[in-house]
Amino acid sequence: MQNDTRTEKKTPRSSLCKKVSFTVPTSWGELTQEQLRYVLKVMSLYGSKPEGMEIAKLWALRYFCRFEPIRKTDAGWLCQLVDSKKAFILNPDLIPSILEQLSWLDHPEEMTVRLEEVSGYKAVDMSFRHLPFKLYLELENYYQYYLASKDEKYLEKMFNILYGIPTGFKIYVAEYVPLSVFLWYTATKHTFSKVFHHFLKPVREGQQTGTQESQLEMMNAQIRLLTKGDITKNNEVLLSSTWDALTELDALARDSEEFNRKYGKHGT
Repeated sequence: MQNDTRTEKKTPRSSLCKKVSFTVPTSWGELTQEQLRYVLKVMSLYGSKPEGMEIAKLWALRYFCRFEPIRKTDAGWLCQLVDSKKAFILNPDLIPSILEQLSWLDHPEEMTVRLEEVSGYKAVDMSFRHLPFKLYLELENYYQYYLASKDEKYLEKMFNILYGIPTGFKIYVAEYVPLSVFLWYTATKHTFSKVFHHFLKPVREGQQTGTQESQLEMMNAQIRLLTKGDITKNNEVLLSSTWDALTELDALARDSEEFNRKYGKHGT
């Protein structure tokens, strides 16, 4: 909100709303596509700056509640409702408690929605239930490379997979789309860590991301586990659904944990 301390302009008390009630979304899942685009836009603009998320929440609050600040007065912020043009005073002391209602924005890992369409291209399903395992492995590699390098070219590669962009096509997208791709994939990994918790362990604080060589080794190890060393089944495994492949890998990891728990790492 723009800080304007001028108070010489007076607003007749009779024109002020005595009480204003606002309703805001209480979770990611309540957002419409239009609201999601706006939230991603302000997070892209401010989220990485000091206190940026608080600024992003203020913009989101204005958007959800459809009001505009006019100026700061001795009593608080003089604001106007966009639709009715009615004015009201917003007490600055109330802003922290109001923004608390948007605290879910601080937890993008809990996202349950994503941009359904970008530039006419439709997204795959949110949690990759029908995504071929081969494409999931590619996504995971690009994601890890991005974490290690912060090079957005890897987010662009992920975008191409998630939205089915034909090979060789260059799609120019809004500045918030790379962030949306990163948050979507992070949220899906968070879901996977809960569903496939034997195989996919949460990343510990301070743990380093893998190199391209180690990522390739991990990918090949997963394929070997699923094919049980039978290379004739490689293509079948790569074309299976991500959830089917992860379900099997999780079961194998669970069996390994039970064996080690029962007999020790070196067996008997």
